[in-house]
Amino acid sequence: MLDYYQLVKKTSEVKLKKSQKLGSEVDKNSDSSQKAKKPKNKKMFKMISAFSIILLIIAILVLVTWILHWTGVKTDVNVIIGYDPSTGIPITQSEPQTIKAMGIVDIFYSLFQGFMNKSGIIIFILMLGAYITIIINSKALDGFAQQITKALKGKEVWAIVPLMFFFSVCGTVEGMAEESLGFYMICIPLMLAAGFDVFTGLLIVLVGAGVGTLASTVNPFVVTVAVDALNSGAGNVDSSIQFISVGDGLVWRLICWLIMTAAAIIGVMTYAIKTKKHPAKSITFSTLAGDKKFFLSESQTIVVMDWRKKLTLAVFALSFILMIVYLIGWDSILGGSKFADAGKTINNHAPYLTALIPGFGIGDLTVVACFFLISAIVLGLVNGLGEDGFLKQFMAGAADILSVCLIIATAAGVGVILEQSHLQELFVKGLTDSVGGISPVGRIVVLYLLFLPLSFVIPSTSGFATAVFPLLASTVSADPNNPNLVAGDIAGSGSILSFSFASGLLNLFTPTSGVVMGAIGIARVDYGKFLKGIWPFLAGLLVLSVILLAIGGVIGGKIA
Repeated sequence: MLDYYQLVKKTSEVKLKKSQKLGSEVDKNSDSSQKAKKPKNKKMFKMISAFSIILLIIAILVLVTWILHWTGVKTDVNVIIGYDPSTGIPITQSEPQTIKAMGIVDIFYSLFQGFMNKSGIIIFILMLGAYITIIINSKALDGFAQQITKALKGKEVWAIVPLMFFFSVCGTVEGMAEESLGFYMICIPLMLAAGFDVFTGLLIVLVGAGVGTLASTVNPFVVTVAVDALNSGAGNVDSSIQFISVGDGLVWRLICWLIMTAAAIIGVMTYAIKTKKHPAKSITFSTLAGDKKFFLSESQTIVVMDWRKKLTLAVFALSFILMIVYLIGWDSILGGSKFADAGKTINNHAPYLTALIPGFGIGDLTVVACFFLISAIVLGLVNGLGEDGFLKQFMAGAADILSVCLIIATAAGVGVILEQSHLQELFVKGLTDSVGGISPVGRIVVLYLLFLPLSFVIPSTSGFATAVFPLLASTVSADPNNPNLVAGDIAGSGSILSFSFASGLLNLFTPTSGVVMGAIGIARVDYGKFLKGIWPFLAGLLVLSVILLAIGGVIGGKIA
């Protein structure tokens, strides 16, 4: 009897185990099927990396060169035929040339050519990354952010107004671009400490400086270079007759800048308020914890601002003020060569200070990188790091930002392919020739729409103006049949404003822009999230640009 009960017990236990095993297998299968489905959905919406996007663009352009080369498409190319013996300036003439086919290996070789072309920016960013790391490790920025947050308790959002206005002024006056990369490591920690997200800090600098450049008033890299290109393209028989001047349309450009800047500030403040109240609506909500750990100190302890931290902040502020003041083209804005001459005087009479660095507004980002290196060494001494501690932090900072440098180099590879294959000249000529027989107001709007894709092809505003505007002189002139061309009241200055709006808008998001890719690299935001967050601002600026261009065309005269 006992054996029978034991047998029944064993049989029931075996059945129970089998049912549990079967149930667990069913659960595992359902879990695995759910797991299998989830990655599928994620993969469908996953954005490829910035490197892949740019390499794909380069590969497509190479394929285009093959097709155009096989079909024998030709374009006019300026070829150097000699040099002016008195000035040394190259003499060029336009010659038709077949589009040059680029190779498969050139897809990858163009990256290294881009690296060399952008070496100044890359050196600057490497030094910036190393310098900022030393500052962050000193916790001086943490202490400063805590003090700002305490002072603006409940009103932190109003800090956006002066910050964006400052960046916008820099953009409209001197075309702040690569040098803005240094300010992300100031604004992002400040916004995070105030309860906002990384994207708010990114928008403050990128949109602030970007909208200033978009609505350039006297920016020499947009306005001055376009004016010079139009005057050279006019080729007037009487050299005393100027086609156009920087003053033409200045009043309307200033009005447009104020309107654009106000709109941008309101947009960023709206986003900041929304995401602070509802953090889940933040573009970077999924990485919020990691962002705070990276950009702010890991502990939430109060940082005491001792003399070392205060001196660190002072050196930090002075280095960035020096960067801004040094990079502004003072001679271009004020006229003459006083600043260039002052630099030469120092080189000649005070060589023990510097015999190589040019005057204010003449040097480039490598000079600023030198300033940052000196500042980093000073901060190493101030914070008592010692040689080993300094080198450890310096190298770690440079290593952390190296990926940003590689993205910039990859983006520059697009320009290498366009330039070497002569696709650049082909695109420029095709788009500019399509404007004709349109009213001046309509011509301004059409030029704006044509300049948008052209700005993708030529992200450099100086390169754009030099390549495009000489071809537009007769198109935007009052009387194209007159041997001495004069710009039309509407089309002349309107074409420059169209160029400023279009290139400024494209350079706010195009993956071929080293500034954009560098900014999102520093902010640790992938390109897909960036596009998702920036598109409402782009749409608003696009609509506002068309409206302001149309109003300016209606006003006409020297004002617009």
